Amino acid sequence: MRQLTAYEHGWMEVGEGRDLAPHEAEALATAENVLPPGCLQWGHRRVKFTQFCGVVQVDGLQVEVLPKLTPYQTEAQQRDTLLTMLACAGDLEAVDTLGAGLATSRTTLLDLFIRHFARLLERQLQQGLLRDYRDIDDTLDQVRGRIDLVRQQRENLFKPQRLACRYSELIADIPANRLLHSALRLVISLATSPLLAQQLHALRMRFGEVGTLAPHECGPTAEQLNRMQSRYAPLVALAHLFLDGQFLDARSGRQQAFSLLFDMNRLFERYTASRLRPLARRKGLKLMEQGPRRHLGHGDSGRGRLLMRPDISLLDESRRPVVILDTKWKRIEGSDALAALSSADLYQLAAYASAYGCGSVVLLYPEQAHLRAGQRHAMTLAGSGARLTLAAMPVDGKAPEIELSGPLVAAHV
Repeated sequence: MRQLTAYEHGWMEVGEGRDLAPHEAEALATAENVLPPGCLQWGHRRVKFTQFCGVVQVDGLQVEVLPKLTPYQTEAQQRDTLLTMLACAGDLEAVDTLGAGLATSRTTLLDLFIRHFARLLERQLQQGLLRDYRDIDDTLDQVRGRIDLVRQQRENLFKPQRLACRYSELIADIPANRLLHSALRLVISLATSPLLAQQLHALRMRFGEVGTLAPHECGPTAEQLNRMQSRYAPLVALAHLFLDGQFLDARSGRQQAFSLLFDMNRLFERYTASRLRPLARRKGLKLMEQGPRRHLGHGDSGRGRLLMRPDISLLDESRRPVVILDTKWKRIEGSDALAALSSADLYQLAAYASAYGCGSVVLLYPEQAHLRAGQRHAMTLAGSGARLTLAAMPVDGKAPEIELSGPLVAAHV
């Protein structure tokens, strides 16, 4: 398996002796229809991933796509950035590799995801496999459970020595375990580290009495687990993440492509919300994602036009937006951060301030070379008089130092 490291919005050259061989580029193009829409952009003999980071594996090639906010970050630091954001946003719940130096330059991103899955699974298996009761109908020579009179009359009317019984048995071959076994079998084929593969094979031996999911069986989601199974919720969510990323060739039955890609715009929004939620709670405010929704205007018929949906809003007790925040996963070029803002972003925040009657709007960018955490850039919007603040959100898991106007002056998480 050839491994290639790429960066979001970074071009990969196609050609003999270049980043991608022609047959590898062709395999990537063939798999494009099963990848997230718009994740690839093609040019003349080159291709790049847009705002998506993660892993794609096709035709003997494994491409890991890393975020690149600052030019001085090493590959290990970029992997740590992505892992930290996924952990805080809840995509990799209970991850315990942060700050442990695990994301070295010798460890691929996919192996890091798989190692996290293996660690969670091993921890749960120390408490034993999940088991549940299942009703079993069987014909026995002695009573077990209760006699099914209807079946006894139908099947054993002239065989009094045979008893149609129905009983309950505690078994491990349940949908949740079959889901985990299926994910475990998949990641064994994906792991590139021999030591990791050996660990996974040892874990699979614990599933000897458990089958795998049928081709069209999905398995339970984390929300569908019962109270006794709730400890498996992070594992089940991660198993679905792996299984949903595999795409099979219907003709051969072999794995055609695998992808584990994350939209960085959406991930940064969820990450930011998770970091600001404690701050809002301490201030007596409610943090709302993707709302409140409101139309910018209404036509003569009364029909609303242009539905607005702020990324993050902080609401007071009367559910009125006190601060509206818009997250932007972008790089700022040049030392003058305010001058680097796009007109579209400024118009959008001005529309929020006017339509919602909000006196404080904030543009949140990831921390980077020209926008450091704790720096404050602000301007007053003409017309509404609202205060627009440009701030940076640390993406290394540290507490944000965001200085906001309004009721959150100099507030720090």
